[in-house]
Amino acid sequence: MKKILILGLLMTSMTFATVKNSTIVYTIEGNAEDAYNKMMGKPLKDLGYRVPDPKKNVNGHYSKKFGTTHLDLLTFSPVINNDEIRPLLEMEPKLSGFSPFNVVAYKKKGQNKTVISHLTPEVVFEILDITDRKVMSGYRKMVSKLDKLITKTFPNAKVSHQSYSGDLSNMMNYFELEFDRPDDIEDFTEEIQEEVEDTFIKKGYMMAGFFDYKQAKVEMLPSYDAFWSFTLCHFLYSYTVFDNKRAMPEVAVFAPCAMYMYIKKDSNKLVVGMPKLGNWNKIFKKNSKARNDFLNKLSHEIPAIYKEIGFTHIK
Repeated sequence: MKKILILGLLMTSMTFATVKNSTIVYTIEGNAEDAYNKMMGKPLKDLGYRVPDPKKNVNGHYSKKFGTTHLDLLTFSPVINNDEIRPLLEMEPKLSGFSPFNVVAYKKKGQNKTVISHLTPEVVFEILDITDRKVMSGYRKMVSKLDKLITKTFPNAKVSHQSYSGDLSNMMNYFELEFDRPDDIEDFTEEIQEEVEDTFIKKGYMMAGFFDYKQAKVEMLPSYDAFWSFTLCHFLYSYTVFDNKRAMPEVAVFAPCAMYMYIKKDSNKLVVGMPKLGNWNKIFKKNSKARNDFLNKLSHEIPAIYKEIGFTHIK
């Protein structure tokens, strides 16, 4: 009996050991939209952050496009700290899979509470397979500044976490494209940026944002000739998941989907990385077959689009 009890305790502790925090969640009583928008302005900028391509009141666009919404508020704030992220990208370019990363704010109709949430650094590291301690430490410090601002702005917020179990290995798509280097690398980057954007738009997607890490300055990220990121959105898919019947706006921490692209210095190879949509299912359990089927459709469609453009799917 004693051996059985000890074995049971060991198995229980092992089970608990596999549970990890996927998101940090701040729940605020009432409608905190105005206070949130104010916080994401000058106070955030004073910390060194910026919000490229913010998407405010997405729920209003859903209502206009589809005739209904189950949300009073849905706002995406992709945040990035330029000065702190660039040295980390020099060491680990994969980190751009979640740099910028989305801070989502939402309020469901009929509920007198506002939720602010974002992914934890730990789940980011696991998805991107990052193990460099220096990179991880730098990223954590950068994100902690944001969390301190949120708790300062909303001192009465209830802080909780969403969790997951299991492992997130093989949760990235990687593509490569070899090309003949022109005399001016900018000629190639402008052409491929336009081709990628045009092709995805023709397939029914939206380019929700663009961020150039080098900003045309040679001294920035000197290990790379070019380094940029697109954010990808499929409007009907986002409405199907985040809004609609039994809305799941909490999943929007993954939105819009980042596609980072870089060319190492003097290389003739363009590298693309993109977190798989399968992460959404690993972290959040879908509550309808329609949502899951739509996710599976796009999961197969995105690699096919890159193949059509001429990229090789590495894994």
